[in-house]
Amino acid sequence: MTAIDQKKIASNTLLLYVRMIVVMLVGLYTSRVVFEALGKLHMGIYDAVGGIVLMISFISSTMSGACQRYYSYELGRGNYEELKKVFSISLSVFAVLTLFLILLGETLGYWWLMNKMDVSGNYDAARWVYQFSILSFAMFMLRVPYQGMVIAKEKMKVFAYLSLFEALATLGIALLLSHTHDDKNFRLILYAGLISGIQFMTTSFYWVYCRLFYKECRFRFIIDMQKFKEIFSYASWNMIGSCADVCKTYGLSILLNMTFGPLVSAARLVANKVYNTIVQLNLNFFTAVRPQMYKSYAEGEKQELEKLMCQSTRFSFYLLLVLALPFILETEFILPLWLRGRNVPEHAFILTKLMVLDGVLNCFTEPLATSVQATGNIRNYKIIIGGTSLLLLPLAYIGMTYMGMPPASAYVISITLTVIAQVERVWMVKKQVGLDLKNYFKTVLLPIFLVGAISAALSYGAHVLLNRNYGDSWIGPICAIAASMIITTITFYAIGTTKTERKHAWEIVWNCLAKLKKQSND
Repeated sequence: MTAIDQKKIASNTLLLYVRMIVVMLVGLYTSRVVFEALGKLHMGIYDAVGGIVLMISFISSTMSGACQRYYSYELGRGNYEELKKVFSISLSVFAVLTLFLILLGETLGYWWLMNKMDVSGNYDAARWVYQFSILSFAMFMLRVPYQGMVIAKEKMKVFAYLSLFEALATLGIALLLSHTHDDKNFRLILYAGLISGIQFMTTSFYWVYCRLFYKECRFRFIIDMQKFKEIFSYASWNMIGSCADVCKTYGLSILLNMTFGPLVSAARLVANKVYNTIVQLNLNFFTAVRPQMYKSYAEGEKQELEKLMCQSTRFSFYLLLVLALPFILETEFILPLWLRGRNVPEHAFILTKLMVLDGVLNCFTEPLATSVQATGNIRNYKIIIGGTSLLLLPLAYIGMTYMGMPPASAYVISITLTVIAQVERVWMVKKQVGLDLKNYFKTVLLPIFLVGAISAALSYGAHVLLNRNYGDSWIGPICAIAASMIITTITFYAIGTTKTERKHAWEIVWNCLAKLKKQSND
């Protein structure tokens, strides 16, 4: 990996991390406003019926990886004519997939909504929310080939600015809801419709931007059945991973709704917002790394691919841990503060803790999965990993329906399956890419274990000590949150990084300070 590549990864990562912090803060505030405007019951209905909108980011990110793999591979080879062909065929593939999924949603999905879902009699509102969710899904899917090209070319500013637009536009919708007609059904329909409008605008911008700046993104009808089958096969197998993510989130939402009703769905929605924040941090951090991994494989640099995989896994874990530990330790303080003292739905506290822990354990997923995806041979990987993940729904259904287990049990099962899936991923990467297990243990697993164990122990000690000394005061939890973040940062800097990585980190800091100083002088 050249020095230029390393600097590009570092700068893109910093940009996306700052973007994520802003989007996270705006998103958390937006969720609170929407929760107040719709109420627990209608938020539960939206989560259960319109969960496609909430979970579509997983499908978008996963399916975007299918495009990025082929785009980055051709960019790594410098074959721009083939890149044009790949784009046109990719657009055709995703158009076919979109039509198929819309047909499935309007038949089987609609029947399920009308016959199996508990919407407390609000069927008219549920129907509207469902149709708007289908529209949003279609917009996301058609955006994928264009968004994949932007990321493959590592234009992270465009990606970051559009994400900020979506977050701020959603906030605007939330504020608008609180000033509209008091009818909760009307507000629910309006919210779903305007969210679809945002997706339409974002997709339109990607289309215009790529048409103007990338000559590769001009669709031509190409008949190349071999390439079409190759990309369609890759995207279809990739869809198994997306389905596993949707089942884990949207599927569990439906199951909880059917078993416990919309109020438990509302509790899951609160916890899921925190979980989404954690997972999106991981996805957005890795967005800067993924194109370089694909290009390394295309250039035959398998050692650089493994090095990048190991580094990105460690730093994904560290960045997640800085935010996750305070959420886990101070959930009882953070959720009421976030929801402005409103009644926090029952089960929200335990669901938040479990889902955040699950999000942290998923830090291994993207680097390992991308290593296999770079080879293009993903069928066996997706069958094994997807099959394990898809066990969640039947196991949770049996536990909650026939054994009387509580809602939290679904996420205990999810965490167990996540650990099993990570072991399977390491085995698959060793088999397909030639991962050195001894080196992986030394450079990834051992540092992660040490940083996690030391940070958790010291943060828990600070949590107990500060909350005991300050009693019911807000000072204790605030100080405990700050202490946890400081402890984790110091621990991963001192134990979890190499001397070279610390040197590069300081170079980035000094360069940023020099730029700021230069701008202030100008």
